[in-house]
Amino acid sequence: MMLNSYVPNAFRRYAIAGLAIALLTPLAAAAYEVLFGAGMAHAGYEFLTSPFGLAAIVAPLGITALVAGLGYRHDRLARQIRSERAATEQLRKAAYHDSLTGLRNRLALNEDVARVIRSRNGQPGSTALLLFDLDRFKYINDTMGHAAGDLVLKVLADRLLAYCMPGQQVYRLGGDEFVLLWESAPGKETIASFCDGLAAYVFRPVESPMGVIETAGSIGSALTEADVSTLSELLKRADIALYQAKKRSGTSHSFFTHDMDGIHRQRQEMEADMRDGIVTGAFHLDYLPEIKASTLSVSGFSVRLRWNRSEDDVLAQEDFMPIAEDSGLILPLGKWMLEKALTDAGGWRQEAAVTVPVSAIQLRDPSFADMVIAALGKAGVEPGRLVLDVEPNATKHEGGVVVASLERLRDHGVRIAVSELAASIAGLSMARAFPVDSVCLDLPRIKLLAGAQRLDQMLTLFLQLASTVGTPVTLTGVDSEDDFKCACSVGAEQVRGAYVSTRLCGLQMSRFVSSVDEEMPSASVSSLRNFG
Repeated sequence: MMLNSYVPNAFRRYAIAGLAIALLTPLAAAAYEVLFGAGMAHAGYEFLTSPFGLAAIVAPLGITALVAGLGYRHDRLARQIRSERAATEQLRKAAYHDSLTGLRNRLALNEDVARVIRSRNGQPGSTALLLFDLDRFKYINDTMGHAAGDLVLKVLADRLLAYCMPGQQVYRLGGDEFVLLWESAPGKETIASFCDGLAAYVFRPVESPMGVIETAGSIGSALTEADVSTLSELLKRADIALYQAKKRSGTSHSFFTHDMDGIHRQRQEMEADMRDGIVTGAFHLDYLPEIKASTLSVSGFSVRLRWNRSEDDVLAQEDFMPIAEDSGLILPLGKWMLEKALTDAGGWRQEAAVTVPVSAIQLRDPSFADMVIAALGKAGVEPGRLVLDVEPNATKHEGGVVVASLERLRDHGVRIAVSELAASIAGLSMARAFPVDSVCLDLPRIKLLAGAQRLDQMLTLFLQLASTVGTPVTLTGVDSEDDFKCACSVGAEQVRGAYVSTRLCGLQMSRFVSSVDEEMPSASVSSLRNFG
């Protein structure tokens, strides 16, 4: 043991041992001379000089070389085994850990969940799986670069590990998805309280060379139950809960319930049908005319999307657009809607404006302005004829990207409108984060707000404010003759609603624009009703 401590190299230890054996023969001869005298030593000398004596000397030397050789082979084999063990451990670590954050990965999570499920023998357990992801991660990568995105993921991973308690293990599934597996978890109230604290600790600003990066996210939780036998089932439930949490504003948390499963299946079916519908041409455009109240002439058309999901199932835009936005399908669908509307408008002889609704998600795409400008050029439509109806919450996230796109489009000649009451009032008062060219006031909502007695006064106030700042106003929801008379009495310039005309499909629109004279003002309300 002492030799191992001072000479860790096996080859050297074997060489020293062999040399010690070789030295035994001369040492024995010297001891013999001391003990038995010179005479006997002379006899010993004669023995050593004889062939047998020489053999006695050479044999230990050979033994030394042999032992040293064995030591060399043993040392080489030991080093090879250590190297293979280190390589195996490195491969195992790479297989079970995320290379960026160092957290355990999906493979490790799968084994750990399988172990947990086996240990409870089909009985309900107390293990919780918390799934959460980072909001706006794609935007961080696209605008600040992947280095910034990687930095955010590393910082979030470190914060997760720092916040974890015994019995909790953190994993990264890929992208911006993280999982916390909590064995022997307490009740839902304690888990919910833990999630609130976790979100507050993890989703904090991240300092980076590019500046401060704001972070936010949501958490979905699922508990192991008797009917859960695989990781995929547990992750599916947590993902459904995460989707429900994301529907709320800000950072939030949600537990999986079995009622969510049916809703999730319906949503998945609708998403799949929408993807097919985009390819098969199941989506169509309808046009809602806008008229000048003073002349009853058509000034433009507002576009609405219609989905013929089946022969008996026709859905209006408001019925499926929220799912399109949640799933990201709004990007290809919105692009098709804009290009189709501009293509149709390019075939009109009249220079009528066309108003196209735009989702906030579309505006957050850095390439949105380029896409709009290219579509205008391809359709041969003057930019001033296009009005983008912007959602009021467009600048809630990535406000810099949205404002830059809108300013570029306005410089190109495109007009911007907002169509929600509070946003419209803010637009009239010039208090919005982005410039507004026109606003739309919804008459039914103003009726609810003002009541019958104060309706005229409130409408007059809004229109006077609009006139003061030079912002055109379109009064929407004019669905009856009384509504139209009210709009005219307060001096509304443009109106839109069922009293003017119902929605015109593509065929009706083609018939209408081909039936009027060269100037659009000759198209009146009566002519519109013939096509509605």
